[in-house]
Amino acid sequence: MLKLLGILDLAAAVLLVLIQWDIGLGIASFLAGYLVAKSLIFISDWVSWIDLLSGLYMFLSIYDIHSAFTLIFVLWLLQKSFFSLMF
Repeated sequence: MLKLLGILDLAAAVLLVLIQWDIGLGIASFLAGYLVAKSLIFISDWVSWIDLLSGLYMFLSIYDIHSAFTLIFVLWLLQKSFFSLMF
């Protein structure tokens, strides 16, 4: 299960970059919903709050609201997926 969550976090990080050029908007909306739902399930942990912010930011990015936070959230999701897949 942990590996699946890591793969989905990796896909979310990649699509967070790609939606800046309007690539994969349908899949990105699914993955943004996944991030929000996952964060609401584990809301007692502070990591889930950052996941919630990244999911909400991903929804905003789908509607062309981009900022420098993209890099921060992409790095966050990449490091989470790395540790999920490696350990």
